[in-house]
Amino acid sequence: MYCKRLFISLSLLSLFAPCVVHSAPTELTKYQKAVTQYEAGKYYKAAQLFEEALPQLRGKKEEASAHFYWAYCGFHQKKYIQSAKRFQYFRKTFLLDPRLEEALYMQAQALYRESPDVRLDQKFTQEASYVLRNYLQSYPEGVYAEAARTQLEALRSKLALKDFRSAQLYYQLGYYRAAVVTLENFQQDFSGSAYHEKVAYLKAVAQYYYYRSAKKAKKKESLSTAIMYCQDFIDSYPDSPYTTAIEKIYSKLTIANQFAP
Repeated sequence: MYCKRLFISLSLLSLFAPCVVHSAPTELTKYQKAVTQYEAGKYYKAAQLFEEALPQLRGKKEEASAHFYWAYCGFHQKKYIQSAKRFQYFRKTFLLDPRLEEALYMQAQALYRESPDVRLDQKFTQEASYVLRNYLQSYPEGVYAEAARTQLEALRSKLALKDFRSAQLYYQLGYYRAAVVTLENFQQDFSGSAYHEKVAYLKAVAQYYYYRSAKKAKKKESLSTAIMYCQDFIDSYPDSPYTTAIEKIYSKLTIANQFAP
C-alpha cells in the first residue's frame, strides 16, 4: 500500500513538474521579446510586453531593467508624466542600481518636456525645476550636469516671466496692493532677473497709487512705503528711462509727507 501511494505521489509530481520548470523561461522570453521590440523602436508594443512580464520578474535580475525600459517607453511615446513616475519608482525601488543618476535626470527630462506655455499653470515647470535641482545637488559633476543647469535656467526664466505677467496684470487692473505684494515676492524669488528694473519701477508706482486710494488708517504707512520704494529705485537705477517718472512721484510724495498728520 505504501509503495502504491508513493507511486501515485511521484506520478502527480511528474505531471506538475514541467509547469514549474518552464514558467520562468516563458516570462523571460516575453521580457526578451520586449527588449527586441524596444530596440526596434516599437515602444508601444514593448511597453505592453514589459507591463505583462513585470509581475513574474519580481525578485529576478531582469526586474530592474524591465522597469528602466518601461520608463523609457513612456518617454519615447511622449507620455511624459507617466514616464516621470516610472523613473521615480525605479529610483526609489532599486537603490543600488548603477543607473540611478540617469533615472533621476530622465525623471527631470520627462517633466521638463511636459512644461507648458507660460500662459498656463506651471505645476510641471516647478516639479521639473525641483528634480533638476535635486539632480545637481546629488551629482554636481555628473554626466548630465551641464545640460541640467541650462535647462534649470530656462525653467527659471519661464517662471519669472509668469510671475512678472501676473504682477503686471494686477497693476493694469488697478489691484495695486496685490501688485506690490506680487512684485515684492518676485524680487525675493528671482534675484538677478532681467525684469528687475521694470519690477522695481512698477512696485514704486503701484505703491504710490495704493497710497492715494488707501483708507485713513493705512495712509501714513503706505505713504512712507511709497517714499522708500522711490528712493530705492533712484539709488539703484539712476540712469534708467523710468528715473524721471519716479522722481516726479517722489517729489509729490515728499510734499505730501510734510503735510501728513
